Amino acid sequence: MADLVLVSVILAFTALCVAYIAWCDRIIGPDEIAPEAASPSGAAAAAAAAPVSEQPVLS
Repeated sequence: MADLVLVSVILAFTALCVAYIAWCDRIIGPDEIAPEAASPSGAAAAAAAAPVSEQPVLS
């Protein structure tokens, strides 16, 4: 019986969390990824494109 109560509490909590997230998205809208965040540029892009052997070692 205690197992059923625990599973019920976990499912209720999960449903409550999903409903809260949906409510927040309804109020403020979903997150949008900025165009500059979607593609790296500059030093970050160069470091990502460089082979592992050529990347600088930070110490």
